[in-house]
Amino acid sequence: MAVFKPMIIQKNETDIGKVVRQLYRFSEDLKYTISNLSLEDNISNDVLNSITDRNNKVRKIQFSTDALNIEYDDYASSVQTKLSQSSESIQLLVATGNVVHEMLTRMEMYGEYIRLTSGHLIIDAQNMKLDKPGNAYFSGNITGGSININNRFAVSPSGDVYIDDALTTTTLNPAKAIVAANMEIYNDDDYINVIGKAATCSELYVSENLNCRKVRYTSDKRKKQCIKDIEKADFAGLIPVSYSFRDSGNRAIGYIAQDVYLTQENGKNALGVNRSGKYLELPYVAYSALYAKGIQENQKRINKLKEQIKKVRDVKL
Repeated sequence: MAVFKPMIIQKNETDIGKVVRQLYRFSEDLKYTISNLSLEDNISNDVLNSITDRNNKVRKIQFSTDALNIEYDDYASSVQTKLSQSSESIQLLVATGNVVHEMLTRMEMYGEYIRLTSGHLIIDAQNMKLDKPGNAYFSGNITGGSININNRFAVSPSGDVYIDDALTTTTLNPAKAIVAANMEIYNDDDYINVIGKAATCSELYVSENLNCRKVRYTSDKRKKQCIKDIEKADFAGLIPVSYSFRDSGNRAIGYIAQDVYLTQENGKNALGVNRSGKYLELPYVAYSALYAKGIQENQKRINKLKEQIKKVRDVKL
């Protein structure tokens, strides 16, 4: 920046040497000033700013060494447009409307990310489309670290998929096992589809027949607690019946959950009746323990009868 001091010579100055020295100093200052002239030395900052007002429309352009700001305001239609550029970011703002109804669109571009704020985003490209309601269509693959939608649908980087609702698909062919707390796989006819590999779950509902190579039931003591012997096997609620399914008409044999439930409410037995939605279910696999207990009790009775018969025979002899 140039520095200039005016030369002042007194009217009554008679020392020629002093005047010569002042002229020499003034010449050096003038030489330095001319060599270091800049735009700021000749104009004010207002020259860098432009403001135009015409028919309720205002255009503002502000420029400095730090940033460039361009604004356009249309007061008649309540439209505001602003572009700001600096060494750190580029920001674009488009706002229209009033206090009651306002649509605001803001785009900020930084060195590491882009932030977009708007009412609705619409993309219409050959490989991707995004409509106003938020439906997205892709023609390629989605490649990323992970996906998490409201903790209801999640995909981990390793490929694990978590779904907290119904899954409707034509083909389900995972590379590894299917793990679920409650899993129901069926088609329109309520027939279970084929699971190619393992299905690991706490419950598996099959409306018709279950055809599989192997079924394993957890029996490891390390996974169980509160283990107690069954004192007496009460089969009061297990009334064997034959029946047919309402949907398919197929015949089957088994028990009626309501019969078991009534005896359970009366406290006659501890046969578990589960509820799945509006229907009752019976743990048929668990009944094998009751059958075993009943067989053991009958075997004890048989052994006692044998002993009594033997004693009677010995007495007669």
